[in-house]
Amino acid sequence: MTKVIGITGGIGSGKTTLCKHLKKKGYLVHDSDKFVSSIYKKPNKRFLKFLKKNVSKEVVQKDKINKIKVSSIIFNKDEVRKKLEKYIHKEVKISRESFIKKNRKNNKGAIFVDIPLLLENNLEKNFDIVVCVLSKKKLRTERVLKSKKFTKQILNKIFKSQTSDRDRRLRSQIIINNNKTKKDFIFSAERALMEFLR
Repeated sequence: MTKVIGITGGIGSGKTTLCKHLKKKGYLVHDSDKFVSSIYKKPNKRFLKFLKKNVSKEVVQKDKINKIKVSSIIFNKDEVRKKLEKYIHKEVKISRESFIKKNRKNNKGAIFVDIPLLLENNLEKNFDIVVCVLSKKKLRTERVLKSKKFTKQILNKIFKSQTSDRDRRLRSQIIINNNKTKKDFIFSAERALMEFLR
């Protein structure tokens, strides 16, 4: 029977790199971040209406969303952030459950679901195994500031909103460290997931 494996880890830890590698290997991966990105890139009228009402009219211009403005608002207003997270989580959950239901019987050994806030939202029970990617905070900071459109101030607030590495270690079945080169990381990942990557 196909195992459903959850992938998690803090922002900038290397989850995206791992998922890209798994996809290249031919494995089915549901990418929560990618799905959320698609919601923002091609927003429906319901989402635009929600943002105008619950975040700010300023974040929507000509049916396009200014994500930088959204980030700066929600990480300074907890109540607004929680409302937005609740809306997004509901949409992601629908997409994720549809993916799992559709692919559970593909006999590939494993299907993967990438959820950045898997532990924060207590979703472990939905997976046969939880894989966590860990990386030093300094490296994560460097990666995020280099590749994402976040300020250091917003990034620090994201770090505070996510669980600790100690908690991740306690609640995950497989830990993959990503503190060296990409080649080392992929080698460690393949070794850790050897049982499923057949």
